[in-house]
Parts: sequence; structure tokens; C-alpha cells
Amino acid sequence: MKLNKEKFLKTELGSELKACIASWDQSLEASRKYEYYSEEYKRERKTAAWCQAQWEVYKMAIRQFFGIEYNFTRTEEYYGLVTEDEADWLFKVCRA
Repeated sequence: MKLNKEKFLKTELGSELKACIASWDQSLEASRKYEYYSEEYKRERKTAAWCQAQWEVYKMAIRQFFGIEYNFTRTEEYYGLVTEDEADWLFKVCRA
């Protein structure tokens, strides 16, 4: 089965996936602002861990149904889901 990215991302599963990845990125970014092991840091890392666990389930479902393995990536310029060879992006969000 071929993955229609735009159609998939408009489904409930796809939109929840995008929200999960955005939350993961925000939590990782926010944790950098707090002192290591402060309560705020721990809260953001817990959220990031939860998002990562959710992502593992999404990743497995996409691989099972579409035969594509995407990976979470983030830099100072963007974040998103991309194949290992960076040839295929499920989605990419550029930072403002």
C-alpha cells in the first residue's frame, strides 16, 4: 500500500502524530532552558519520554501498513519525520 502523505496527515491518526512530534520537540527544547534536574526540567523530560514512547507506536504502525521507516529529527532550523537516507520526509517543520 502506498502512503499518500497529505491524506494520511489529515486523518485523526496523522494529525495526532504531528501533534505528538511537535510536543516532543517543544519538550526537548524547553528542557534545555531549565537547570538540570529542576522540577521544570524533570517535567519536560517526562513529557519528552512520553512523546517518544507514543512515537515508537506510530513508527511501528507506519512501517507495518506502508513499509516505510521514518525517524524523528531535529536541528536548530527544523524538526520532522524523515527516512534514514533523508530522501523522503513525511513532514518537516521549519522554525521561524
